[in-house]
Amino acid sequence: MVWFRADLAHNDECRRGLAALGRRMRESHAVDARFGWRDEPGAGYRTWIETYEPVAADRCDAFTQALRSAAAALGLDALSMGGRHDEVFEWSN
Repeated sequence: MVWFRADLAHNDECRRGLAALGRRMRESHAVDARFGWRDEPGAGYRTWIETYEPVAADRCDAFTQALRSAAAALGLDALSMGGRHDEVFEWSN
């Protein structure tokens, strides 16, 4: 799971960047993504969230590094206020 905040003026750029990021992760790692947001009334920004289907433990580091690199290349780091925050959880069967 990844979350970040971005100025409301960048909503369209965030949507396009996240769609492109999802396509890249699907093509490079065969991992599906979902994206959403929460409006923060009166704050002037929107909180975006990305979730990815579980990745095997032995592939997690490579996936996370690829995700960070792709997000930076697509300009999502530059759009975020305070950086992108990734949270990695382990899944049980």
